[in-house]
Amino acid sequence: MHSRTSAVAILVTALVIPLAALALAFTTIDVDLGPLSVQGTAAQGINAKGDVVGYTIDAAGNSTGYLMDKHGNITTVDVPGAIGGPAPRGINAPGDIVGEYSDATTTHGFLRSKHGDVTTLDFPGALATSASGINSPGEIVGFFTDADGTDHGFLFSPGHGKKPGTYQQIDYAPSSGVFGTRAYGISDQGDIVGIYITADTAHGFLQHHGAFTTVEPPGADGSQARGINSRGDIVGQWGTTGGPHGYLFSKGTYTTFDVPGTDANGATRPRGINERGVIVGNYFDSAGTTHGFEAQ
Repeated sequence: MHSRTSAVAILVTALVIPLAALALAFTTIDVDLGPLSVQGTAAQGINAKGDVVGYTIDAAGNSTGYLMDKHGNITTVDVPGAIGGPAPRGINAPGDIVGEYSDATTTHGFLRSKHGDVTTLDFPGALATSASGINSPGEIVGFFTDADGTDHGFLFSPGHGKKPGTYQQIDYAPSSGVFGTRAYGISDQGDIVGIYITADTAHGFLQHHGAFTTVEPPGADGSQARGINSRGDIVGQWGTTGGPHGYLFSKGTYTTFDVPGTDANGATRPRGINERGVIVGNYFDSAGTTHGFEAQ
């Protein structure tokens, strides 16, 4: 079972000129899987049809994956052999799902096809792998941890016929001040968003035709770029001493927002955006419970 509660809010702050006022209608997503949902629901990805993937959290903090179709029907997402998880992170237009799960030794990425077939994704030689986003052509992005404990982004390009898929490592433009990279989202055009990690915090990035650009609302002391659609709209979170808060970066303008009912410090975490501009993510209420949300 699930429930959706609607609320309308006028957007809070525009950070660049021209000033933008964005009106969003928020819908709370709570998936009820009994004891598997004691600590709440997180929404992580949405496709062009409006199907949403995410996970629920039990009393021990373990996750159970779900797929909620555009009609509100819930399907549990399972990975054979998983001990922790799975935690679905992204879904494409055909209905293929990616995410991560844990076994007795480490964390693996996974691909669950629209037909229900599950494939494990491990970057060669990695200590751990997480898959975060998938586009309509089937390209997958995520990140892995190397033997030194450093995170790197990756792009997985699917194979065709007998040709296997290939992995490509993604690292933010080399710099002595960058200590790690994570890729989170990929558009149908192949643009990739994610974060690079410095000594102080994380900052969002866009990779377009191999070139990196920082994506961060002016004045923020850190940010994450988490989702991108085919129009180039980017969503993520940004922080101040009272963060995190959500943001939308569209046509050169940053606009920030918080879901009504978040706790006093703000806890809005956008995770994905589809081609119609519908945003999904999660937030904490005043009691510290996690809820998913849609905003449009």
